[in-house]
Amino acid sequence: MRQFPFKSVAAGLVIFSTGILGFIQLTQSKPKAEVRETIPSAWRVSAQQVFLQTVSPVFNGFGSVQNPDTQTLKARISTDVAGLYAREGTRAGVGQLLMELDATDAEIKLSHAKANLADAQAGLIALNATEIKDKEALDLDLETLNILTQKVTRILDLKKRNLTSEQDLDTARQAVVIQKLQINRRELALATVESQRTQLVTTIQRFETEVRAATRDLESTQVRAPADGQIIGVDVVSGDRVQANQNLLTFAPDSGREIRVQVPTFVGLMLSNALSTQTPVIASTDRGEALQLNRVSGAVRDNTGSIDAFFVSNAQLPPTGSILAVSIQLVAEPSVVVLPTDAVYGGNFVYRITSDNTLEAVKVERLGQRPGITNTEILVRSPNIQDGDQILVSRLPAAVTGLKVEIIQ
Repeated sequence: MRQFPFKSVAAGLVIFSTGILGFIQLTQSKPKAEVRETIPSAWRVSAQQVFLQTVSPVFNGFGSVQNPDTQTLKARISTDVAGLYAREGTRAGVGQLLMELDATDAEIKLSHAKANLADAQAGLIALNATEIKDKEALDLDLETLNILTQKVTRILDLKKRNLTSEQDLDTARQAVVIQKLQINRRELALATVESQRTQLVTTIQRFETEVRAATRDLESTQVRAPADGQIIGVDVVSGDRVQANQNLLTFAPDSGREIRVQVPTFVGLMLSNALSTQTPVIASTDRGEALQLNRVSGAVRDNTGSIDAFFVSNAQLPPTGSILAVSIQLVAEPSVVVLPTDAVYGGNFVYRITSDNTLEAVKVERLGQRPGITNTEILVRSPNIQDGDQILVSRLPAAVTGLKVEIIQ
């Protein structure tokens, strides 16, 4: 019978135990790493100590010269262009003849209207004269009726004494009846005089209107400059046939030119408030010409979010369509902080550097900008900014509240 190998098993256990003990001893005797305190890194930035002040924002932009008084002169009647005395760009004084249209049709129309008016006026004169004569005739007819009535009375008296015939009485009575009919016709004629007069007066007024219209049509054949200005467009040539209301030429007077400037909505509101409170707004062109705020549009432009402001000037502005650089000094605002453009993040945030050198985001109200000594400066305001605060003025892409910084300037 084969014996179990106790010696071999015991030797294996001894070797295994020795290996485990050796591994434990090596693990405990390995060198330990020293734990060092981590010092957080800090961004080196520039800061500016700020102080609240009263500042006038300045808006710099561009404006286009426009003339709302520009007129398009049109033909009043269908006719021919008899003469053209102006071209595009021609300057003209008030009343200067620019174009002449054939006046034949207008003269005929005016003559016809005047003839109708004269005929109606003559009819009214005749009616008035007839009325006077009819009134005189009515008085005579009434007197005649009175005589005939008295005659009938006398014949009746004679008839009672058998001194006249029945035929004489009938003749006298017939004369009275005929006279009464005559009086009735006369009174009817006088009763209708007022209605005839009203009709004639109305006809005269209508023909007077036609005469005025025909006179204006005739005068319109002489196309003259309505003011001192310049021709900016001619739509016909000599000999053309034109229809009523057809464009002839476009005229821009020297007066009435203004500058339209597109401004942000908040600037437009400030300008509107200045107008309503009659607060002066200082503005000028890049050529040093002073501008005066005239009005502000009441609607925001589509797709731009801007508002149009209109300025006028006592100086001679360049031609319509010219583009000018414009500077507008707005109403002074209190408690304003002046910062470089790089200090504003996201349009309405700045970062204050706290006493422990970390960033803190502060929401601000943008009031505009102004030209600085070297660059444009942004004007902001916030109740959370106090005198002496340090504001980040570096452009820091990683800027976030709590970020550690080191001020180097």
